Amino acid sequence: KGAPVAQRTLSTSLPVAKRKLPGNLALRDNLLAYLFLAPAILAIMLVLFYPILNLLVTSFYSRPTLSRPSTFIGFANYLEVLNDPIFLLAVKNTVIWTLGVTIGQVILGMYFALILHRRFPGRWLARMLVIIPWVLPGIVVAVTWRFMYSQDFGLINLVLRSIGLERFAQSWLGNQQTAMIACIIVGIWKGFGFYALMFLAGLQTIPIELYESARIDGAGERQQFRYITLPLLRPVAITSTVLGLIWTSNYFEAIFVLTGGGPARSTETLPMFIRNTAFSFYRTEEAMAGSNILLVIVLLLLVFYLLVVNRGNALQRRREAEL
Repeated sequence: KGAPVAQRTLSTSLPVAKRKLPGNLALRDNLLAYLFLAPAILAIMLVLFYPILNLLVTSFYSRPTLSRPSTFIGFANYLEVLNDPIFLLAVKNTVIWTLGVTIGQVILGMYFALILHRRFPGRWLARMLVIIPWVLPGIVVAVTWRFMYSQDFGLINLVLRSIGLERFAQSWLGNQQTAMIACIIVGIWKGFGFYALMFLAGLQTIPIELYESARIDGAGERQQFRYITLPLLRPVAITSTVLGLIWTSNYFEAIFVLTGGGPARSTETLPMFIRNTAFSFYRTEEAMAGSNILLVIVLLLLVFYLLVVNRGNALQRRREAEL
């Protein structure tokens, strides 16, 4: 009787070997899986990769005319774009726009996340209201703020006049000194809800025992925020910020509706430069070259994002291994 029991115990303690399919059956299963994935892969290639490839190839050719067909000219379009002083201005405006909007969204998102993390009556309603600007279409937001910035009938100037500050009322979108700031405010208002939502989710994963222990040791709210909240929110903050940089650098609707790149191109970012080059000056090939330059910038940000995520995952696995 002991032998069967020992045999059963040994058989249950040994790992169960994975069932291996015969070669023909495994090949057939793989072909069947690829067959089901083929429509999705084909759709992705047609919708995503083909336009990018066509854009890349066309940027190396000259613009065809009635008397001369399109010819291969190498990097001439790229050199033309890089030597354009408006391109350098667009790069400068893009950096100002992207950094201003992203930094403002991070700060405002963190502030509202800390407030919404507390318990108070109507917290569920406040959480819902915070994310409304983020889920609204960009065109709707831009048109609404354009009416608010109106010099004669805008809400901002009406409020300033009603409280006796009429000297501050002005054409916010028509002044070179205030146009970019006005656009950045719209961008911050549009996207801070995303950061508030991400930071709020990160705050809810922090164990409350850490704050209780810190309070027992005499730490105040500022010390708790500096030594507990910020370090534990760092992965969420880095991921959200890099994604925000990518999205904001490509954000087109707000500036197009608010200023169209003006006045005097003081708000013309790279997406606006590409649009104006293609549809206002009809230099399509140069616009394609500018699009590829912007694509390279976004890809560099994406590579940085992947490196940050991989490093964060490696650190997380190292900490779990140490524990």
